[in-house]
Amino acid sequence: MAGHSYDEDDDKPEARKGKKLDEFDCASCNANNPWPDGLHEGDEIHCHYCGTSYLVRISDEGKLKLKEI
Repeated sequence: MAGHSYDEDDDKPEARKGKKLDEFDCASCNANNPWPDGLHEGDEIHCHYCGTSYLVRISDEGKLKLKEI
């Protein structure tokens, strides 16, 4: 492809969709949680309000999925 250099980040779903995943809504309490460092596949995160912990999964389409742990 002319004019496009390959970057390792091009393989990440969020890069393919051009969308930075930097917040999530808690499945337990519905609170919106900003996550300034960005959400990445395999991260363990927690709700800042109720404390519920989640494992981050990102689908091939770049959609965020949270699994309670």
